[in-house]
Amino acid sequence: MAKGTALRVASRKVRMVAHRTGSAADTIGELAPGVAVSGLTAGQFSAIDAMEHMVNCLGPADVSISAWTTGLYDVKRAAEMRANEQLRSLRFILDRGTFEKSPKFAGPLIQAVGLEAFRCVSVHAKVVIVEGARGRAVMRSSMNLNKNLRTEQFDIDVCDQFADFYLRWFDGLWEEAGRSQDNVAIMKAVYDRFVEEAPEPDPVDDPFSAGEAVPLRDPSRSGTRPAPGPVPPRDPSLDVDDDLAGLSLGGGFDA
Repeated sequence: MAKGTALRVASRKVRMVAHRTGSAADTIGELAPGVAVSGLTAGQFSAIDAMEHMVNCLGPADVSISAWTTGLYDVKRAAEMRANEQLRSLRFILDRGTFEKSPKFAGPLIQAVGLEAFRCVSVHAKVVIVEGARGRAVMRSSMNLNKNLRTEQFDIDVCDQFADFYLRWFDGLWEEAGRSQDNVAIMKAVYDRFVEEAPEPDPVDDPFSAGEAVPLRDPSRSGTRPAPGPVPPRDPSLDVDDDLAGLSLGGGFDA
């Protein structure tokens, strides 16, 4: 049986935070090389919000994202960041189910950023890797890209060692999926169905046709859910504990 791989690090100082209502920037705080943050939220921000804060602190950046699923709004936000040159490149690894079940959901994702920005594999890991001009960081969390009003946790390390470890994993999945014809076939079949079902007055550009390539990460640098509806009433049983939420009142603490 193949052995698992893990990154072991010596004890270090970690900024611990918890907040019910704070934004990603307010909750996470400033990021710079050597900073480590561990936190809890009530779901008031998503992984895409955290990624944007990481890029604002460390970018412009190459960004690689693994998630079980995402929403169109979140992919479009990332595409806007790329268009604004906050992102030098953008890659998504998403679970196969995102592309297999709903052309009306997956088709617009492909349309927003292009075929070459995606790989689909069996994945449930939620990881954001930011390779910025001012530092390299990794976030591991319970968050998908889209917001979920439930208790969430995250850990961010601005550390080359963490970035190298998770990039080896991400690049391995990316390259393996890229060699598989199934990967392209699944996404193209979904997109073709999306185009076929689109209303005639609204023709959709084909991102599979020749055109400007989607920028991928420079190797030289060391669901499928329907669109979100109205927010449901909060279930008090899912709130962050009052004592824990109070950690944020003092700006967090080091451990």
